[in-house]
Amino acid sequence: MGILSRKFNVFAALLIGAGALSALSGAALAAEIIAIRLGETSVSETRIVFDSNGLLTYELTASGEGPGRLDIAFDGATLSPKLPRQGRGAGHIAGYSSTATAGGATVTLALGKGARIKELLTIAPSAANSRHRLVIDLLDAQPGALAASLPPRKFESIAEVIEAVSPTQASSLDPVAAPRPPTLAPLARRPVIVIDAGHGGADPGAEGPSGSTESAATLAAALELSDALTQTGKYEVVLTRSADVRIAHEERSRFARDAKADLFISLHADAHADAKVRGGSVYTLSDEGTERSVREALATGNYVVHDYNVGEDPSLGRTLYKVAQSRTENESDIFAELLIGKLAGVTPLLNNTHRRGNFKVLLAPDVPAVLLELAFISNKQDETNLKSPTWRKRTMGAVVTAIDTYFEKRSAVAPQARSGAAASLP
Repeated sequence: MGILSRKFNVFAALLIGAGALSALSGAALAAEIIAIRLGETSVSETRIVFDSNGLLTYELTASGEGPGRLDIAFDGATLSPKLPRQGRGAGHIAGYSSTATAGGATVTLALGKGARIKELLTIAPSAANSRHRLVIDLLDAQPGALAASLPPRKFESIAEVIEAVSPTQASSLDPVAAPRPPTLAPLARRPVIVIDAGHGGADPGAEGPSGSTESAATLAAALELSDALTQTGKYEVVLTRSADVRIAHEERSRFARDAKADLFISLHADAHADAKVRGGSVYTLSDEGTERSVREALATGNYVVHDYNVGEDPSLGRTLYKVAQSRTENESDIFAELLIGKLAGVTPLLNNTHRRGNFKVLLAPDVPAVLLELAFISNKQDETNLKSPTWRKRTMGAVVTAIDTYFEKRSAVAPQARSGAAASLP
C-alpha cells in the first residue's frame, strides 16, 4: 500500500488574517501531549484520544502492508515526560509508539486488523475538563481501507481552496474592492426553521435495549418540535422527512439551503457500548468539516453567496466566502450555547455538552446549524425518555424556547444590520 497523508491545522480557522497568526509566538503555539488513551467503544469500533494542554496542528499518514499503520505527526508539539514512549493497544490497535522529532512529535498507531477512520473531531476545554482532546474513531474495514478514509487535505486558507478549483485565474493583481460583509437579516419575514430527523428507511440508526430505533425516536421528536414551533405562529417550519424514509446526508444540507433556512437543527440519538452512559449533547461543525464544506461547495463551481458566484472571480469570491462562513460558524456556536442553556435541567446532558464534529448534515456554509444528540438510546433510562410523549414535549419545548431567544436577540440587532454595520449576536 502506498503512503497517503492529510494535513490539518486545528486552530487556523479560528484566526482571521495572517497578521493574527504572525502575532503569536512559537511558545504560544506549542502544545504538550499529556496522554494517549485507547479503548473499544463496541466490538467493531475503537477510540483513540490525545489529551493536550493546547491546540494541535497535525498530519495524518497511512502506510504499510496488511492492516497498516497510522502516523500522526504533530507540528511544534512536545511529549509530556510522563507519557510512555510505547504502549499496548486496544481494539484495532496492536500497539503505539511516540517519538520526539526536530519539528514536534510523531505518534505511530500499529493496526492489528483492518480499519478505517469513522470520525475525527476535537473537543475544547471546559469547566469540567481543562484539556484539549483530539479524538479518532476507527471502524472495522478491509485491509487497505485506512488510506482511503483519511479526511481530505486541510487547506491553509479559503483563498487556496478557491484558487485550486477555479477554472480561471485572476487576470490582474490590482486590489479588488472588498464586498460589504454579510449582516444578520432584519427578519422582515418569518424565520425558516428546517428540522432534520436523522436516519430513516433502510437506515434505522442505533437500536435501544427494547428494540426501539433511532430513526423512529428522531422522527417523533421532529414532529413534536414542528408542531410546537408552528403553534407559536412565528416561524415557517420545514421537515426534511415526515415519514420513515431514507434521505442522503448531502441532500439534507442541500435541503436547508434550498429552503433558504435561517436555522437548521438535525436530531439524533447517540449509542455507546457502555450502557451506563446517558445524556444529550450539541454539535457544531469542526474545522475539518468546515474545510470539507469549502472543497465540496466550490468544486461544483456553482456556489453562490449573496447573489455572487464565487467561481467567477477568485479574488472577490475569496473575501465573500470567508465573511459568510465566519458569520455562519459564529451564529451556529451562539445558538448551540443558547440551546444547551435551555436544555439544562430539563433533560440529562453530557459533560462538555457543546462538541464539534465533521458531520455532513452540517455542511451548508451559509446556514447556521446544530446537531442535537437527544440522548443515548443504548441507555435504558434514556431510551424510555425517547419513547415518552411527556419527555418529548418538555424537551422540544426547551428547544423552542432556545429558538425564540435566538431570534429575539437577532431582531434586537436588526437596526444595525439595516444601517450597514456588521451585526452579530452578543
